[in-house]
Amino acid sequence: MDLKNFIQNKKDNYSARARELHTRGLSGWFFNSKGYIIILVLIMTTLLISVTGEFIVTSQVTISYMRKYDSNLKSSYLAKSGVQLASYMLIADKKGMGGLEITGKAVDKNIDCFDDIWAANFPPVPLDNGTIQIKITDENSKINVNAFANEFTENTKYYIISQTFFLNMGLPMDFADIIHDWVDIDDSRFPYGAETSDYYLTLNPSYSAKNNAMDSIDEMLMLKNMTPEIFYGLGGGNMAIEEKLVENNHGKTDLDINKLMEMAQTDSKEGLQEYAPEEDEILIGKEKSRRLSDYFRVHGKREDFLHDYNKININTASYRVISALTENMTDDKVTEVIKRRQVKPFSSTEEIRAIIDNDETFDVLKKYITVKSYLFRIISKASFQNSSITITAVYNRDTRKFLYWCEE
Repeated sequence: MDLKNFIQNKKDNYSARARELHTRGLSGWFFNSKGYIIILVLIMTTLLISVTGEFIVTSQVTISYMRKYDSNLKSSYLAKSGVQLASYMLIADKKGMGGLEITGKAVDKNIDCFDDIWAANFPPVPLDNGTIQIKITDENSKINVNAFANEFTENTKYYIISQTFFLNMGLPMDFADIIHDWVDIDDSRFPYGAETSDYYLTLNPSYSAKNNAMDSIDEMLMLKNMTPEIFYGLGGGNMAIEEKLVENNHGKTDLDINKLMEMAQTDSKEGLQEYAPEEDEILIGKEKSRRLSDYFRVHGKREDFLHDYNKININTASYRVISALTENMTDDKVTEVIKRRQVKPFSSTEEIRAIIDNDETFDVLKKYITVKSYLFRIISKASFQNSSITITAVYNRDTRKFLYWCEE
C-alpha cells in the first residue's frame, strides 16, 4: 500500500469514527470501543482504594479514641474511688478508729492533728491495673476569706489576721482591704481596698466586685494588684530574702509500706510499737510554699463568723498562719507552738495561753482558734495505662457532704 492509499484509509476511518460519534454520542462510541472495560476497572479500583484508605484511617482514629475514652473512664472511676476512700478515713478518724493500726500513733478522737490517719502521706497504690494516690489536707488550718465580713459585721478578726499575714510575707497589707471589699456586701471602699466604681469598672474588660462570698480561692486572681506571680507564690514580697525554709511543719507523716505489710501478718502490739517513728530532730520554720491557696480558703460559715467551721486549728495550722494570729507572735513563739504539738498535740485552746503570754490578746483570739477540724481537702490522683485523672474535692465531715468537686 502506497502512502497515498494509507493516508486515504486513515481519513476514511477518521470520518467513519466521527460519524459514529455524532450518531451514537460519546457513551455509545466509548462502550463500542475496545478496552473500555479495562478503563472502567481502573476507575473502580481507584475509587475502592480511596474509600478503603479513608475507612482504615477512620477506623484507626475511632479505635484510638475508644481506647483513650476507656482509659479515661477507668481512671475517673479509680479517682472517684480514692475520694470515697478518703472520706471513709475521715469518718473513721472522727470515731477514733484507724490511727494506731495504720500510723502506730495513739490519737484523741476529740482533736485533729498530724498524728491522725488522714494526715499520713499515702504512697501510690496499685489497683485494678492502675494506680491511685490520695492526699488529705485540713482546710481548718487556713484563713477563711469569706469570713472577713458579712451583712452583720463590718470586719472580723480574720481580716486582722490576714493583714499580719501579708505583712509577714513582705506583701502590701492593702490586700486585706482589697479582699474585704470583694467579699463584703456593699460598695463602700475600705481605705486601701477596691470597689466596682473606683477600680474594676476602669479596667478593660471591666467587671464588678463580687460583694459576696468567693466560690473559689482562684477568684483572688481577679483582685486589684493580685498578679499570678503573687497568687501562685512565684515572686513578690520578701521571697528572695527568706531563709531556713522547710517543706512543711507536719512532723513525721510518711508511711512505711513494707512495715505495714509486716504488721498485717501479726496482731502483736510489739509490732505496732516497732513502727513508732524515731525521735529525730525535725526542722521547724516558714514553709517554702508561698502559694496563697495553701493559706487561704473560701469554705466555712459566712453568716456566722464565730462558727467552728471558720476557726483555725492550731494543731494543723502552718507556720505562716500561726505567726499571723497575733502581732506579737514572734518566731520563737511560733516554733514553741509547733514543737509542743509535735510532742503532744493541743487538746484544748487554753493550752496555748501561756505561749501567747497575754491574757487580753488570748481572750480575743480564742474565739477564732480550735483544736478540731471539720472541713478537709481531698486530692485523688488515678492513672490507668496512658490516662491520668485528678479529682480535688472539699469535704464537710460533719454533714458528710462535698462542698467542692473538680475533675481534671
